[in-house]
Amino acid sequence: MAVSERSHPPTPASVEGAGVLLGMIRSGRARTVTQLADAMGVARSTILQRLDHLQRLGLVRSEMRTEGARGRPAAVFGFDPRAGTVLAAHLGLTGVRLAVTDLDGEVLAARFRTVDVARGPGAVLDLLHGTFEELSAEAAAGPVVGVGVGTPSTFELKAYARGHGLSAVGWDRDEFRDALAARYHVPVLLDLDVAMLALAEHRVSWPDAEVLVCVKLGTLIDASVVVRGLPVRGADRLAGELGHIKVTDADDPCACGSVGCLDAVASGSALVRQMVAAGRPVDHVSQVVQLANDGDRDAVHLIRRSGRRIGEVLSSVVNLLNPAGISMWGYLTEAESLLAGIRESLYQTALPGSSENLRLINTALGELAGVRGAALSVIDIVLEPRAVDRAVLTGSWSA
Repeated sequence: MAVSERSHPPTPASVEGAGVLLGMIRSGRARTVTQLADAMGVARSTILQRLDHLQRLGLVRSEMRTEGARGRPAAVFGFDPRAGTVLAAHLGLTGVRLAVTDLDGEVLAARFRTVDVARGPGAVLDLLHGTFEELSAEAAAGPVVGVGVGTPSTFELKAYARGHGLSAVGWDRDEFRDALAARYHVPVLLDLDVAMLALAEHRVSWPDAEVLVCVKLGTLIDASVVVRGLPVRGADRLAGELGHIKVTDADDPCACGSVGCLDAVASGSALVRQMVAAGRPVDHVSQVVQLANDGDRDAVHLIRRSGRRIGEVLSSVVNLLNPAGISMWGYLTEAESLLAGIRESLYQTALPGSSENLRLINTALGELAGVRGAALSVIDIVLEPRAVDRAVLTGSWSA
């Protein structure tokens, strides 16, 4: 349904405020022309003009509803999440999950691809481009409005390189982002994968939690803390290095150059080394997890011990931050014996008052948590009011 009989080309004056209006519609605070005019303190004609612009871009749709038993029909406006799509990727050290989502962050199509980051950004970019093309065709949705990629931290990349006998992993984040922007001509956001994961987990599953801790338990160990809806970055953007907290009675060398770090004794790569040292031919943590779930005594023992060490470190986090929950993601969380080990030491060593109401669970978003977070991070940027005004004025989502 059109909101006016005659459409007028957008001008800066007519567009100003369209993004704020869209935000009201998305939140449900106002849905009719009268409600929107009252909320924004402008004339109905101004609202109609802004709605017309938003409809041209496909962001708003309307339907006629009757308010009350004897009310007159009125147009009720809603946000159309299929007006555009976001390309999202969650890059790990040994694989990448890719997805196309709508503007609500709902996944329309997804794939997992194996890739070793040690091959460098060129190989990863080729993989992203090819897979995004497949997924976009499968999703058959709106135009691409943004690209979001969650990546391991520079610290993780360096540790991974050292752990595999490499001098370095040749990643330049600025060049990687620029290559994506040159390909898609839309806003591109790169951020730490665990921060994006935590954002999605909080937004979808823990919206009322003042403090949430999200832990990545995979090839390496990392974490992100969300406080009042925002991931904490730290003064040097190094907040969350859980894997490099020292563990009691451990002196194993860590790839960071220190000894006794949680990563060195309890991460997926540590478990692989421990299994190989015991004469077991494994080369990836997923194999250790599968052996443990099949009842292999060596694997069960190592993963249970890993859980206890992780729980020991997390108990200090709980004492310090008193989070509502700890949400976990990664290969190790698929091991049935891991959570038992974490609970065992965490609840023994954390203050009872801090842990009494603590919820300790695997992510409710499953394997799609990372791409959901990447998509939501991009959506926050492209649907910010000023960005919407700019897109309406130019008729394009180009950066």
